[in-house]
Amino acid sequence: MANDIILEWSRLLPLTGIEVDKLNYNIIEGVYRISKKESDGKFYVIFIGSAIDLKKELLTLISEKETNFLKQGGELSFRYAPVKGEETRKAIEKQMYKQYAPEYNLKEPVGSLDIKVNLN
Repeated sequence: MANDIILEWSRLLPLTGIEVDKLNYNIIEGVYRISKKESDGKFYVIFIGSAIDLKKELLTLISEKETNFLKQGGELSFRYAPVKGEETRKAIEKQMYKQYAPEYNLKEPVGSLDIKVNLN
């Protein structure tokens, strides 16, 4: 039987060093998704992930010049939700992968917990 978890998602934020740097809490463990604004004006999820330190993870992604979705340009944004516990984060990441089929995640995340979460 699946456990229900209610996530508290941030608002959609521009994926910039300035915005990510504003995450000046101690350490935020959690999950995140990166979206790109398409020609129809809507944002579509292109990458998902989880981290023990979201700020550090996102700053690393921004600073890596080889990150494919950054090289292509366009308006990128992100949302995150605090989540403690690696098993829970991985299970949520797997559920996000199945929901959004993000084009820049190379493989499906491994998660063993059976949980249901709100992805919006």
